[in-house]
Parts: sequence; structure tokens; C-alpha cells
Amino acid sequence: MDGRFIQGCMRIADMTTAQIRELIESNLSAGINAFDHADIYGSGECETAFGKALIEDSSLRDKIFIQTKCGIVKDLSCHRYDNSTNYIVDCAHKSLARLKVDKIDRLLIHRPDALMNPEEVAKAFDKLYSEGAVDSFGVSNFSGGQMALLSSAIKQKIDCNQIRLSIAHCPMIENGVNYNRMEDGGINRDGGTLDYCRLNGVNIQCYSPYKGRKKSFIGDFRYSKLNKLLKDLAFKYEATPNAIAAAWLLKHPAGFTVINGTTKPERVEQIAKAKDINLTRGEWYELYHSCGRKLP
Repeated sequence: MDGRFIQGCMRIADMTTAQIRELIESNLSAGINAFDHADIYGSGECETAFGKALIEDSSLRDKIFIQTKCGIVKDLSCHRYDNSTNYIVDCAHKSLARLKVDKIDRLLIHRPDALMNPEEVAKAFDKLYSEGAVDSFGVSNFSGGQMALLSSAIKQKIDCNQIRLSIAHCPMIENGVNYNRMEDGGINRDGGTLDYCRLNGVNIQCYSPYKGRKKSFIGDFRYSKLNKLLKDLAFKYEATPNAIAAAWLLKHPAGFTVINGTTKPERVEQIAKAKDINLTRGEWYELYHSCGRKLP
């Protein structure tokens, strides 16, 4: 897979097969070959729609990397999580059927289950791997300690951890530069996740890379200083503000991967330009400061 960007597929349920194929092709043209799904996206309809596109053009499967997630349960009783053996295996098989593929390149546990037994997850991973149903594994929204606990039982390596991360939402970065301070930024909301991932070669996939408090910070008046700086840097680098926001994440030495949720092919190409933008250290810190943060 590309390693810098992944195309998020959370919003493709209502797209036509032709539109999805165009989105896949636009990513491939931009050097992006990874696509992120989850069984709950569109209640499974996003995977189903993507599978129809792959059936229509069978040559696409060999060109792309497919990852999907499971573990969040949404039914009539209550919203909950389930990381048990049978649930994980059943979800993976259902995703395979919806996606119309023989193998999932990577399966992620979507959220940690409070009742998670690492040995149960290990059994699921072993079964799916031995069947040839899943090639590799990862997690999403797991802390460093939770990854360490899971790793104590499973044979497979945790390849990635999908975490919400953007200029406007980066508590794992804030904590690192505010250690041992009484300021809000010094509160440990990261649980050692960033350092754990770097020490253990776990790729951090940044979801909601353009999201502020509740919605996109691009053009949001509450982020006026950030938006002015994004526009100035976009002019300098002949790119879009989104590309600059992505470049801010790509600058980090942890080697973050950015998950793009856009469904517009032209925006895929625009944002992918971030791969060629190397912000200066000063610009990176200016963007960090522009959200109202202070450094020691």
C-alpha cells in the first residue's frame, strides 16, 4: 500500500457503481491504492457498493489494498462492542461476502471491548489467517497499553492503529510537548499510544484529519487564525488548504498515514499533493500555535 494516504469509504453507500469506480481510479492515478471500510459504514451498504464496483471491473482487485473493521455492534438492544472470537470471525466472513473478495488484506478491531479477552481475539485472528480470509491485522482507537495487552496473546503483528488526529485535534502530540506541566495540554489523554506505536513499528492512521471540535475546521470561523495560515501556505505551495492540513500530519516523524473521506475525484488529486509538500519546522509550529495552543 501507498503508506501516506488511504481512501476512506464511509460515505459511498449512495454512490453509483460508476462513481465508485471513478473514485477508485482517481486514487490509483494519485498513487493511492488503499481503501478503508468498516462493517458498520452504511450498515454494510458501503462494503456492498464497493463490492459491486469490483465485480464490474475484476482487474481492480489486484491493484488495491482493502482493509475493513469490526467490533462495534449496533442493534435494537443497545450500542456496544464485541471482540469475542465468534463475533470477529462472523463479521470478517460477512465483509468478505459484501466486498465480493476472497481475502481481506487487513482486518482492524474497530474499538476496544471492555470485556475483551486477548486470547479470544487471538483465536479469531488465527482462524481467519489460517483460512486465508485475512492477511494482516490492526486496531482502531486502542491505547498503547491495550495494544500491548493484545500483543501478549496474538501471534500476528499489529500493523496499525487508526486514531482521530488533525491539527485541531492532536492530544497525543500536545501531551508530548507539555509533559509535567499543570496546563491543559499536559493532561495525558494519549495513554502512551504515540510512543508505543513508534517503538513497535505500528503505523498510525489519522482519521478525521480535517475535523475540529464537531465539524471540518476548513472555513470554520472558530479557527480563523488557522484558516488564514492554511490559505497563506496553500498559496505558497500551490496547493489547497486541505493539502496543507494533510502535509502537517505527514511531517511528523512517526510516519502518519492520512485517511481521506472525500468522495470527489478532483479533491483526491488535490489533497494527494501533500506528499510533495515539506513544511518547514517553523511552518509546522505556526500551524500548531494557530489553534490557540502554547508551548512551555
